[in-house]
Amino acid sequence: MKKIIIYGFLAMLFASSAQAQNCEKYNRYCDADLYDFDYSVQSAFTHMYPGDTIPVKTVLYGNKEYHITVCSDYPNMEWWIVKPYRKSEKTLIEIKTDTTRTYKTDEYDEYIVDEETGDYIVEDMEISIDTIWDVKRVTAEKMIFRKDDSKVDWKKRLKKTQRAFVYVTLPMDADPEGACVAVFIGRSNVRKSSFKSRQTGESY
Repeated sequence: MKKIIIYGFLAMLFASSAQAQNCEKYNRYCDADLYDFDYSVQSAFTHMYPGDTIPVKTVLYGNKEYHITVCSDYPNMEWWIVKPYRKSEKTLIEIKTDTTRTYKTDEYDEYIVDEETGDYIVEDMEISIDTIWDVKRVTAEKMIFRKDDSKVDWKKRLKKTQRAFVYVTLPMDADPEGACVAVFIGRSNVRKSSFKSRQTGESY
């Protein structure tokens, strides 16, 4: 029985690997040559099944223009881009209260006793509240783009370097066998500056 389970697992693993290989260099649904961007560095591809959501982590460098798009043989891929950032999150641990009482005294600074109760007579009472918090630094995400009918790709020139996650979802109504999906992350070519001679106009 154990051998059957092991063989079955290996067969599933082999099938998954074969499907991933079929998606290798998967670019026939993206016309990358249409844009003047380099897609060779951070672009990624995989085989997805209905209901899968997979993030692609990337670093977008400052002073460069980026173009991001998602391509698949399934036409209605859902995808969006978020920018992760750190923020402080407070959690209430405990609320402590402390009561300070001032009692009445006579002309000899002796406490005056209530004849009915036998207790000291309270002249003033102050209640202080101390709230104890646990503060943690957590990672949050800010949505910067979401694909819809009017926006099918994202293109922007960035001033600062930042991290970004591209989330891709294959909807549940897709083919049960899944689909090949490619995330194209293109970066504009670096423009090089050079000095020119005043006499010849040649660059150096």
